[in-house]
Amino acid sequence: MGLQLALFAGVAPPEAPPPCVADPIPEGPIQPSPRQMGLFDAQVRQLRAAHEALTLADLTRAVSLLKGLDPGLDPLVPSMLRRSVELRRDLERVSTSSRPARVAAHVEFGRHLATEGEPWSSLGRVLLVRAALELGPAEGVLAARLLLEAREPARARRVLLEVPGLPNAGTLFALGDVETALEDRAAARRAYGDAQLLDPFDPALDQAADEDVRGLPYLAEFEVEVDGEPRAWCAPVGIVAGILPRPRELAADLPLPSGVAGDRSVLLARARQFVDALVRAGSPDVQRSRESLLEVRRCMKRASAPLFAWYMVRQVGAS
Repeated sequence: MGLQLALFAGVAPPEAPPPCVADPIPEGPIQPSPRQMGLFDAQVRQLRAAHEALTLADLTRAVSLLKGLDPGLDPLVPSMLRRSVELRRDLERVSTSSRPARVAAHVEFGRHLATEGEPWSSLGRVLLVRAALELGPAEGVLAARLLLEAREPARARRVLLEVPGLPNAGTLFALGDVETALEDRAAARRAYGDAQLLDPFDPALDQAADEDVRGLPYLAEFEVEVDGEPRAWCAPVGIVAGILPRPRELAADLPLPSGVAGDRSVLLARARQFVDALVRAGSPDVQRSRESLLEVRRCMKRASAPLFAWYMVRQVGAS
């Protein structure tokens, strides 16, 4: 060591290099250059345009836009592109199918997509509308229900009002659901009441959008304790409970629903008699005549003693 020092005697050691100092870290997010910002904004606009194309079911445009995006812009871009390509392929394949097959495919795809987040849910609703528009006037109830699923109640209402022939229970239950979606409760309950006078055994009653209307069979069976099939009594029970309005016309002459067993037909006929008695009881002439009012009440009791007792407690006892 001493020898080494002697060899360098009188020679100044070289200066040590200055310490390496890291560049200061800027505070806050790094701001891209104006050129970078322009590219980023263009990509964001393109992604938004792709979303809009999907909501309109324009899959060709959506695929084209998604292909031009930087995959690093959004981690969902690659999966969105793959799914858009697959959906476009599937829909192109069914486009040449028969009308029933095409409608069924659009309904299947539409219902599945409509349960997801955007933009897929909007795409699903467009497909449901497409299916509805392919149905003919005789299939108006199905078309209206598809439009209702697609959140198009105003269009569904127009379709139902154009269904040919006299309205049946299925059409009226669908109209009640549409009016409920349009938040016209009075119109909805008029439609529900007319439907139950025509055929309270229609399965659409179990899916009625109005919870109180759906609950009428339960009310008839467990609170009123009517005789026989409780569904037959939904219309008069609903009127007495204040859920359904009194009909504008008498129900006795309405045709009985086809395919309904004999016992149910008899009960429905008696339920209609009770409704007609309710209509007459509201007449000013009957209300002014004690004798007429007593006769109307006798008709009610003959139709259904349990319902008449319930009526007297709710309507007469409360007055």
